[in-house]
Amino acid sequence: MKRFPNIELTDKELDLIIEDGVFDYGGEAIVCRNNNPHSLYKIFTEPGSLTPDVMSDNKYKKILHIYQNPLQDTIYPLATISNRGSIIGYEVTFDEDDEALFNAILQESEKEYYLHKTAIILRYYATQNITYGDVKSDNILINKKTKKAKFCDIDNMKIGDYPIDVMGHGLTEYFEKRKIIDENADAFMHNLLFLEQLKYNEMAYNRILANIAKNPVMPEFCADIMRVI
Repeated sequence: MKRFPNIELTDKELDLIIEDGVFDYGGEAIVCRNNNPHSLYKIFTEPGSLTPDVMSDNKYKKILHIYQNPLQDTIYPLATISNRGSIIGYEVTFDEDDEALFNAILQESEKEYYLHKTAIILRYYATQNITYGDVKSDNILINKKTKKAKFCDIDNMKIGDYPIDVMGHGLTEYFEKRKIIDENADAFMHNLLFLEQLKYNEMAYNRILANIAKNPVMPEFCADIMRVI
Protein backbone atom coordinates (compact mmCIF):
# COMPACT_ATOMS: atom_id res chain seq x y z
CA MET A 1 0.00 0.00 0.00
CA LYS A 2 1.47 3.33 -1.08
CA ARG A 3 1.94 5.99 1.57
CA PHE A 4 0.02 9.16 0.70
CA PRO A 5 2.47 12.12 0.70
CA ASN A 6 1.56 15.38 2.41
CA ILE A 7 2.54 18.98 1.72
CA GLU A 8 2.53 21.16 4.84
CA LEU A 9 2.02 24.84 4.02
CA THR A 10 2.85 27.67 6.39
CA ASP A 11 0.29 30.45 6.88
CA LYS A 12 2.41 32.72 4.66
CA GLU A 13 2.72 30.14 1.88
CA LEU A 14 -1.00 29.45 1.98
CA ASP A 15 -1.88 33.15 1.88
CA LEU A 16 0.38 33.70 -1.15
CA ILE A 17 -1.10 30.75 -3.03
CA ILE A 18 -4.65 31.97 -2.42
CA GLU A 19 -3.80 35.60 -3.15
CA ASP A 20 -1.85 35.03 -6.39
CA GLY A 21 -2.70 31.57 -7.66
CA VAL A 22 -6.48 31.08 -7.83
CA PHE A 23 -7.21 29.17 -11.06
CA ASP A 24 -10.86 28.25 -10.57
CA TYR A 25 -13.68 28.41 -8.03
CA GLY A 26 -16.10 25.70 -6.91
CA GLY A 27 -18.93 25.35 -4.45
CA GLU A 28 -16.73 23.74 -1.79
CA ALA A 29 -13.21 24.78 -2.73
CA ILE A 30 -10.84 26.86 -4.82
CA VAL A 31 -8.29 25.49 -7.27
CA CYS A 32 -4.90 27.19 -7.27
CA ARG A 33 -1.70 27.09 -9.26
CA ASN A 34 1.57 26.43 -7.46
CA ASN A 35 5.25 26.30 -8.42
CA ASN A 36 4.72 23.00 -10.28
CA PRO A 37 3.31 23.66 -13.78
CA HIS A 38 2.00 20.10 -13.96
CA SER A 39 -0.18 20.16 -10.86
CA LEU A 40 -2.86 22.19 -9.11
CA TYR A 41 -3.88 22.55 -5.47
CA LYS A 42 -7.51 22.08 -4.50
CA ILE A 43 -8.12 23.87 -1.20
CA PHE A 44 -11.40 23.53 0.65
CA THR A 45 -12.91 26.77 1.91
CA GLU A 46 -15.63 27.93 4.22
CA PRO A 47 -18.89 28.62 2.33
CA GLY A 48 -18.84 31.90 0.41
CA SER A 49 -15.27 32.77 1.35
CA LEU A 50 -11.60 32.18 0.57
CA THR A 51 -10.90 31.02 4.12
CA PRO A 52 -9.38 27.51 4.11
CA ASP A 53 -11.42 24.79 5.79
CA VAL A 54 -10.66 21.24 6.93
CA MET A 55 -11.18 18.49 4.37
CA SER A 56 -13.82 16.01 5.52
CA ASP A 57 -12.85 12.46 6.45
CA ASN A 58 -15.21 11.11 3.78
CA LYS A 59 -13.39 13.07 1.08
CA TYR A 60 -9.99 12.11 2.44
CA LYS A 61 -10.82 8.39 2.30
CA LYS A 62 -12.01 8.69 -1.30
CA ILE A 63 -8.90 10.58 -2.39
CA LEU A 64 -6.71 8.04 -0.59
CA HIS A 65 -8.55 5.23 -2.39
CA ILE A 66 -7.92 6.84 -5.78
CA TYR A 67 -4.27 7.48 -4.91
CA GLN A 68 -3.84 3.79 -4.13
CA ASN A 69 -6.07 2.64 -7.02
CA PRO A 70 -5.53 5.02 -9.97
CA LEU A 71 -8.46 5.44 -12.34
CA GLN A 72 -8.38 5.66 -16.10
CA ASP A 73 -9.40 8.96 -17.71
CA THR A 74 -9.42 10.74 -14.36
CA ILE A 75 -7.19 13.35 -12.74
CA TYR A 76 -4.88 11.79 -10.16
CA PRO A 77 -4.21 12.97 -6.59
CA LEU A 78 -0.53 13.45 -5.81
CA ALA A 79 -0.52 14.52 -2.15
CA THR A 80 -2.66 15.95 0.59
CA ILE A 81 -2.18 19.59 1.58
CA SER A 82 -2.18 20.62 5.21
CA ASN A 83 -1.86 23.79 7.28
CA ARG A 84 -1.15 23.80 11.01
CA GLY A 85 -1.47 20.01 10.98
CA SER A 86 -4.98 19.90 9.46
CA ILE A 87 -5.64 18.58 5.96
CA ILE A 88 -7.25 21.34 3.89
CA GLY A 89 -7.00 19.95 0.38
CA TYR A 90 -4.94 17.95 -2.08
CA GLU A 91 -2.65 18.28 -5.07
CA VAL A 92 -3.76 16.85 -8.44
CA THR A 93 -2.27 16.34 -11.86
CA PHE A 94 -2.72 19.13 -14.41
CA ASP A 95 -2.30 19.24 -18.20
CA GLU A 96 -2.23 22.75 -19.63
CA ASP A 97 -3.81 21.43 -22.84
CA ASP A 98 -6.93 20.31 -20.97
CA GLU A 99 -9.95 22.60 -20.90
CA ALA A 100 -13.34 22.23 -19.29
CA LEU A 101 -16.08 21.11 -21.63
CA PHE A 102 -18.04 24.05 -20.20
CA ASN A 103 -15.54 26.51 -21.73
CA ALA A 104 -14.76 24.68 -24.98
CA ILE A 105 -15.95 25.98 -28.35
CA LEU A 106 -16.95 22.88 -30.28
CA GLN A 107 -18.83 21.87 -33.38
CA GLU A 108 -21.86 19.64 -32.81
CA SER A 109 -19.96 16.61 -34.13
CA GLU A 110 -17.18 17.28 -31.61
CA LYS A 111 -19.69 17.54 -28.79
CA GLU A 112 -21.14 14.18 -29.83
CA TYR A 113 -17.61 12.70 -29.86
CA TYR A 114 -16.84 13.81 -26.30
CA LEU A 115 -20.29 12.80 -25.05
CA HIS A 116 -19.55 9.33 -26.37
CA LYS A 117 -16.15 9.34 -24.63
CA THR A 118 -17.63 10.41 -21.28
CA ALA A 119 -20.35 7.75 -21.50
CA ILE A 120 -17.60 5.12 -21.84
CA ILE A 121 -15.77 6.51 -18.79
CA LEU A 122 -18.94 6.38 -16.69
CA ARG A 123 -19.49 2.75 -17.67
CA TYR A 124 -15.88 2.04 -16.63
CA TYR A 125 -16.52 3.74 -13.27
CA ALA A 126 -19.45 1.38 -12.71
CA THR A 127 -17.05 -1.59 -13.00
CA GLN A 128 -14.97 0.01 -10.22
CA ASN A 129 -17.98 0.38 -7.88
CA ILE A 130 -18.00 4.14 -8.50
CA THR A 131 -20.91 6.47 -9.23
CA TYR A 132 -19.62 9.84 -10.37
CA GLY A 133 -22.91 11.60 -9.73
CA ASP A 134 -22.16 15.24 -10.57
CA VAL A 135 -21.92 14.74 -14.33
CA LYS A 136 -21.79 18.24 -15.81
CA SER A 137 -19.72 20.14 -18.32
CA ASP A 138 -17.48 21.94 -15.82
CA ASN A 139 -16.42 18.62 -14.27
CA ILE A 140 -15.27 17.19 -17.61
CA LEU A 141 -11.88 18.04 -19.11
CA ILE A 142 -11.25 17.58 -22.82
CA ASN A 143 -7.98 17.70 -24.71
CA LYS A 144 -8.21 18.68 -28.37
CA LYS A 145 -4.63 17.53 -29.01
CA THR A 146 -5.05 14.00 -27.69
CA LYS A 147 -8.83 13.77 -28.35
CA LYS A 148 -9.28 12.40 -24.83
CA ALA A 149 -11.68 13.27 -22.03
CA LYS A 150 -11.29 12.91 -18.29
CA PHE A 151 -13.26 13.72 -15.14
CA CYS A 152 -12.17 16.04 -12.35
CA ASP A 153 -13.78 16.92 -8.96
CA ILE A 154 -12.87 13.42 -7.83
CA ASP A 155 -13.58 13.93 -4.12
CA ASN A 156 -17.35 14.24 -4.61
CA MET A 157 -17.98 10.90 -6.34
CA LYS A 158 -19.44 7.84 -4.63
CA ILE A 159 -16.78 5.17 -4.15
CA GLY A 160 -17.97 1.94 -2.58
CA ASP A 161 -19.56 2.85 0.76
CA TYR A 162 -18.19 6.41 0.74
CA PRO A 163 -21.11 8.62 -0.36
CA ILE A 164 -21.38 11.69 -2.55
CA ASP A 165 -20.90 14.80 -0.40
CA VAL A 166 -22.88 17.42 -2.31
CA MET A 167 -25.67 16.84 -4.83
CA GLY A 168 -26.29 19.50 -7.45
CA HIS A 169 -29.31 20.06 -9.69
CA GLY A 170 -30.32 16.93 -11.53
CA LEU A 171 -28.86 14.52 -9.01
CA THR A 172 -30.96 16.10 -6.26
CA GLU A 173 -34.10 15.61 -8.34
CA TYR A 174 -33.05 12.03 -9.07
CA PHE A 175 -32.55 11.30 -5.37
CA GLU A 176 -35.89 12.86 -4.46
CA LYS A 177 -37.64 10.50 -6.88
CA ARG A 178 -35.61 7.32 -6.27
CA LYS A 179 -34.58 7.87 -2.61
CA ILE A 180 -31.18 6.39 -3.47
CA ILE A 181 -28.10 7.12 -5.58
CA ASP A 182 -27.86 3.85 -7.49
CA GLU A 183 -26.16 2.50 -10.62
CA ASN A 184 -28.62 4.36 -12.88
CA ALA A 185 -27.79 7.83 -11.54
CA ASP A 186 -24.86 8.39 -13.91
CA ALA A 187 -26.95 7.42 -16.95
CA PHE A 188 -29.62 9.89 -15.84
CA MET A 189 -27.07 12.66 -15.33
CA HIS A 190 -25.32 11.93 -18.63
CA ASN A 191 -28.66 12.20 -20.42
CA LEU A 192 -29.05 15.67 -18.91
CA LEU A 193 -25.55 16.56 -20.07
CA PHE A 194 -26.46 15.34 -23.55
CA LEU A 195 -29.56 17.53 -23.62
CA GLU A 196 -27.69 20.52 -22.20
CA GLN A 197 -24.96 20.23 -24.83
CA LEU A 198 -27.02 19.44 -27.93
CA LYS A 199 -30.52 20.81 -27.41
CA TYR A 200 -30.82 23.31 -24.56
CA ASN A 201 -27.65 25.39 -25.10
CA GLU A 202 -26.06 25.28 -21.63
CA MET A 203 -29.36 25.55 -19.77
CA ALA A 204 -29.30 24.61 -16.07
CA TYR A 205 -30.36 21.04 -15.34
CA ASN A 206 -33.35 22.02 -13.21
CA ARG A 207 -34.71 24.09 -16.09
CA ILE A 208 -34.13 21.24 -18.53
CA LEU A 209 -36.11 18.91 -16.28
CA ALA A 210 -38.90 21.47 -16.05
CA ASN A 211 -39.01 21.69 -19.86
CA ILE A 212 -39.09 17.92 -20.20
CA ALA A 213 -41.96 17.73 -17.73
CA LYS A 214 -43.92 20.05 -20.00
CA ASN A 215 -42.93 18.30 -23.23
CA PRO A 216 -41.59 14.79 -22.51
CA VAL A 217 -41.69 13.54 -26.12
CA MET A 218 -38.84 14.66 -28.39
CA PRO A 219 -38.99 12.32 -31.42
CA GLU A 220 -36.61 14.53 -33.41
CA PHE A 221 -33.90 13.77 -30.84
CA CYS A 222 -34.02 9.96 -30.72
CA ALA A 223 -31.67 9.43 -33.67
CA ASP A 224 -29.07 11.75 -32.14
CA ILE A 225 -29.18 9.90 -28.82
CA MET A 226 -28.66 6.51 -30.48
CA ARG A 227 -25.73 7.88 -32.51
CA VAL A 228 -23.89 9.08 -29.40
CA ILE A 229 -24.44 6.06 -27.16
